[in-house]
This record gives sequence, C-alpha cells and structure tokens, in this order.
Amino acid sequence: MPRDLVCVVEDDDAVRRMLCLALAPLRIEVEAFAGADAFLQSRDAITNAGCVVANAVSDSGLDLQHILHSVGNRASMLFVAGPCDISLAVRAMRAGAIDFLIRPIDPVLLRERVVEALAVHRAHLLRRSRLHALGEALSSLTPREREVLDRVVAGRQNSSIATDLGISMKTVEQHRARMMDKMRAASLAELVAQVIEWRLLSEAGRPAGSGIAGG
Repeated sequence: MPRDLVCVVEDDDAVRRMLCLALAPLRIEVEAFAGADAFLQSRDAITNAGCVVANAVSDSGLDLQHILHSVGNRASMLFVAGPCDISLAVRAMRAGAIDFLIRPIDPVLLRERVVEALAVHRAHLLRRSRLHALGEALSSLTPREREVLDRVVAGRQNSSIATDLGISMKTVEQHRARMMDKMRAASLAELVAQVIEWRLLSEAGRPAGSGIAGG
C-alpha cells in the first residue's frame, strides 16, 4: 500500500504550524518544509508525497507542481493562500490542483480536502500499476499473437482471422490459447475486457514499449 504522506510546504512559520496542527486529527504522516527549496531537497518527499499542501504565493506553488510532474510524482496538490489574484487560483486548478483555499483556513475543510487528495492519489497509483501490469502482459505477446488479438478484440471469428492472416483455424486457436495464458484471462470476454481497459487507461499517455497500439 502507498504511504499517505502529506507534505506541508509553507515558508511562514506560524502558518506552517497551523496547517500541521489542523491535520493532526487525521493521524497520517505529515512532513513540514519551510518553502519549496527545502521540499525539493528531500528525495523521500519528492518520491513519496501523496498530497502537497503548498503556499500559492506568486508562481512558486505552480512551479513546484510542474517539477513534481516532471519527475513522475503525481501528488495531489492543495494550495493555500491569503487574498490573491484570481488568475493564480484559476491556473492552479487548470493544472490539476484539488482545491485552492483562501486564509483563514477552516481546519475541517482542510482535512476533508486532504483526505480527498490522498484518495485521488491512491487511485492514480492503482491505475498506473494496473496499466503497467497490462502493458507488460501485452508486450509478452509475439507479433503474430498481437495480430490475432487485434482481430479478436474487433469481434472477428476464427475462420475470418485465419483467412485474413493466411493461417489455419487450428493455428488461430493455438495463438488464442497462448494469448489467454499470457494475459491470465479465464475467458475470451475477460481477454477483450483487459485490452479495452488498457486502451482506456493509456489514453492520457502510453509508456514507450508497452505493447500493442490502441485502436
């Protein structure tokens, strides 16, 4: 299970303490950092943060969000700020922030948003793990097995696939059996569902060399 690590990134000592105290009732792992530079010096935080509660003053918070994305961490971002330019909040939300809270912060609302942010992050990790597993299974298929699989997913019958590829129906059946074994699918319906799931999960960006192309 992923760690529910929440990182509070705030250069104002009083605000940082207030945020940490507000999160204490959740009984989750919280680490505090006196600004983005301090946070970026912690390899553990960069790697494992599931939620980052960050000061949104100027562009520093958005820069931090961009840096995390660039190194592969999709921590849920929750921004806090005093009165500020509305355009900053709009940019933060468009970049994927869970919320943009204006001080004074309601502790109950903060805790609700952090719980939501951690749930979003866990769901992302599960999707990424599932995508990797399906991609690895698909990559284990031979080129011929991938050709057969594409046609099976498209609803083609064995006889049609055999004619299309210039092979016998028995060979098609053998390829299908090996495909199901490699994909650990108990039925044809499950095999097709796995491919459809992989295509849906990979729409946002398919890792290099992860298998057959979506179509």
